[in-house]
Amino acid sequence: MAHVPAYSLPRIYIRTDARGRVPYFDLPPLAATGHNGTYTYEDRTVAAGSLPPHSFDEHVLMLPIGQHPVRFRSQLNGRALTGFIEPERFRFLARGDSLATTWTAPLRGLFLTLSPALFTQVLGSEIDNRPVELVSNVMPHADPVLAHLLHVIHAYASHGGIAGKLFEQSLLTAIVAHVLVHYSSGHRSLAHGPSLPQWKFRKLETFIHEHIAQPLNLKALASVVDLSPYYLGRAFRAKTGTSLWQFVLECRAKEAQRLIASRPHTPLAIIAESCGFESYSQFIAAFRKVHAQLPSEFRRSLGSR
Repeated sequence: MAHVPAYSLPRIYIRTDARGRVPYFDLPPLAATGHNGTYTYEDRTVAAGSLPPHSFDEHVLMLPIGQHPVRFRSQLNGRALTGFIEPERFRFLARGDSLATTWTAPLRGLFLTLSPALFTQVLGSEIDNRPVELVSNVMPHADPVLAHLLHVIHAYASHGGIAGKLFEQSLLTAIVAHVLVHYSSGHRSLAHGPSLPQWKFRKLETFIHEHIAQPLNLKALASVVDLSPYYLGRAFRAKTGTSLWQFVLECRAKEAQRLIASRPHTPLAIIAESCGFESYSQFIAAFRKVHAQLPSEFRRSLGSR
């Protein structure tokens, strides 16, 4: 991950009676990413210690990734709990619930907050009409699907977000859908909805090509075909066998190839910007994946023809 000053990293905050709203832990995280009001991710190590009763304004996922179990004592809304914080086993705290915890050894963990507004934003009408009410489960428990998604967030943050914002939004959509189904009060399910008909696919494809140089937002793409971001992602993969964010990168890589061929003296950095790539490194990675060669190699091959 590119070096980012510690003071500029996104931070997770808690609320306590004694100190008000303060950072979750004093020391900065090892890596972090996020958007204010939507989500925050932290990878951090913490020494043995304790936290007094505290709550979050968001829902919080905690995934230990150390090598050894660590004994803990907690009080969830005043109810005593004891056990071991175990590697790759989640603790989940719903917003507003009170948690006090003591742990007996250092540990490393991945922490992810999800704002309530994010659920409505990414799921839209795919949620039934009941309010989203999630239930805390701070006893360590296995959730392999969610663990995989959190490790992908970890890789995304550790590599400086090279996969891009559309990938980030798609990943958050998958996490939110999973959390809603597995941590809600009572049984919750998501609507299957209609398939993605060919005319909607063509409409979306046309929109992408017409706006290829602009930032493409998952919510905006979903509105083009009148679907929620959650359902668009599922329907698009079911129809094409690939994810929407991969399709967008492929379209950009193909446009870049066309521009390189038609503009032999234009700097590659300008080509990348003209095709909407978020960084030069993303441009290089996408072009190589789609065309099996670097942009510079493709340009040199044109000169030898």
